[in-house]
Amino acid sequence: MTGRTSRVRSVVVAIMMAWLAAAAPRALASADGDRATALLTTLDSGDAAGRDAALKELPTLGAHAQAELSAFLARPHTATVDQRRKVLNAIKAAVPDKSGRFSNPGQMKDSAAKADDQIDWMPALLALPPTTTGVNEVIADVAAIRALAAGGDDAAARAVLDVGFAPETMIYRDEVGRRLRAMAPVSIPALTLGSQAKDDIRRRYATYQLERLDRQEPSKALAAAAGDEGLRVAILDAFRATHHREAVHAVLAAIDDESPRVRAAARAAWMAYVTGDAPPPAPRKHLQLPGGKQAEKATPLWLTYRDLADNDLRKASQELFGEDLTDVKDVDLAALSKRVFDYYDGLRAKRDEKVYAEAKAKADAGDLAAAAQVFDQLLAANPERPERAEMAGYFYKLGKSLEDKQAWRDAATAYSKAAALDPGGARATDASAGRDFALGKALEADGKDGGAAFRRAAALRPNDAAAQKAADAASPSLGGPPWFLYGAIAAGGLALLFFVVGLARRRTVS
Repeated sequence: MTGRTSRVRSVVVAIMMAWLAAAAPRALASADGDRATALLTTLDSGDAAGRDAALKELPTLGAHAQAELSAFLARPHTATVDQRRKVLNAIKAAVPDKSGRFSNPGQMKDSAAKADDQIDWMPALLALPPTTTGVNEVIADVAAIRALAAGGDDAAARAVLDVGFAPETMIYRDEVGRRLRAMAPVSIPALTLGSQAKDDIRRRYATYQLERLDRQEPSKALAAAAGDEGLRVAILDAFRATHHREAVHAVLAAIDDESPRVRAAARAAWMAYVTGDAPPPAPRKHLQLPGGKQAEKATPLWLTYRDLADNDLRKASQELFGEDLTDVKDVDLAALSKRVFDYYDGLRAKRDEKVYAEAKAKADAGDLAAAAQVFDQLLAANPERPERAEMAGYFYKLGKSLEDKQAWRDAATAYSKAAALDPGGARATDASAGRDFALGKALEADGKDGGAAFRRAAALRPNDAAAQKAADAASPSLGGPPWFLYGAIAAGGLALLFFVVGLARRRTVS
C-alpha cells in the first residue's frame, strides 16, 4: 500500500465518518418528531386500541421532538376551551379561571404539597366516557405536555412554561406546574425568567413554583445546579437578562468561580447590573418616625439593583484594596468592577503558576503521570492556558513511555492530548500518528479490527515502518483509490441503512 493510497483512504473514511456523525442526530430528531406527531394523532382521534402504547412511547421521544410537540399543543382544537375545561372539572382537576387565576388555597402544608405533586390526571381522564366532548383532545394535550417535559433541558422547560400561558392551553396550568417542579433543577432558569416577567400573573405563577422548590433565593438556585456547569451558566444568564435585583449578591459571589464558563457568565451578569441605563427609581414614602412624627424627606422603599451593586463594590474596595469610598458620591462602577475582576484573576494566576511549576518539576524528574494529572486539572479550569505547547511536549513523552509499556489505550489518550494542545507544533503530526497507532493496538488487544487506525497512522507518518506493517497486516492492499472510494461510499450507505433499521426496530419493541 503506497503512502498516497493510504492518505486518500484516510481522507475518504474521515469524510464518511463526519457525514454520518452529522446526519445521524438530524435523522433521529426528524424520525422522533414524525413519530411523536403520529402518536399524538392516535390519541387525538380516540383510537382506544393504540392509546396505551402511544402513552408509553411518547415520553421517550420528547428530547428530539420539542418542535413537533409544541406545534401540536398550539394547533387549532376542535373542542373549545370551555368544553375542555368541563373535562378537567369532571375529574376535579385544579383549573384557573378565564383570567388565568386559581382560587387561593392559602399556605400549603408540606404533606399537602407532596400529595399535590403526586396527582396524576391521566387515569381519571382515561376513565371518562369516550363520548365526553373534548376528552380525547385533553388526553392528547396532557400526553404532549408530559412528553415535552421529558426532554429534560432548559429549552423544554421554557416550552412547558409557555404552554401554561397560551390561550388554548392555559387550562392545563396546574399540570404544567407539576411538570416544571418534576424537571427541577433544569427548570430553574425558565422559572427565574418567568418570576421577573412584566406580566403579573406569569410572574406570580413562576415565583410560586420556585417557592415550592425552595429555589426562589438566587443563591439556593445556583446551589441546586452545583456540578452542572451549563445549568449554572443558564441561571446566571437569566439573572443577567432580567437584572434580577435579589440576585446581585449571588452574582458577585460567582465572579471568581473555578469554572471559566461560570465565571464569565457571572461577570457578564454583573456588568449588566453596573452599566447601561439606570433602573427605574424605587417609589418613595415619608416614613413614620418614633413619637408619631413623619419624616421630612421621602425614603426609597427599596434599593434598585444598581444601588445594591454600588454598595457591594464599595465594600469590596474596602476589603480588597483598603480604599474607603464612603464619601465618594459617584463611583465609576464599571472601572471598579474591572479592578475587582483583575484582582481575582491575579490571585488565580499566581496560584496556578505555582501549581504548574510544581507539576513541571515532577515531569522533569520523570514522574510524567503525576504531572499529567495536574496538567489536566489546570486545563479543565482554563483550557487556554499559556503553557499549552509545553504541556503538549510532556504529554507526548508520556505517550511514548506508555507505548513502550504497551499500555495502548492510555498511550492513545496521552498522544491525543499532545496533538490537541499544540496542533501546529513540530510534534503534532507525530502525536496524531502515535495516537492512531496506539488506538489500533488497543483495538487489536480487545480482539477488534484496528486496521482503520493503523491506516490513519501510516498516512500521517509514511516512513513509520511499524505503522505501515500493522496497516498492511490488518488490511492488505486490494487495489487503488477508486475501489476504496466506492467501498467507503457503500460502507457509509450501509451504516446509514443500519441506523435507520435500528431506529425502526427501536420503535417496534418500545
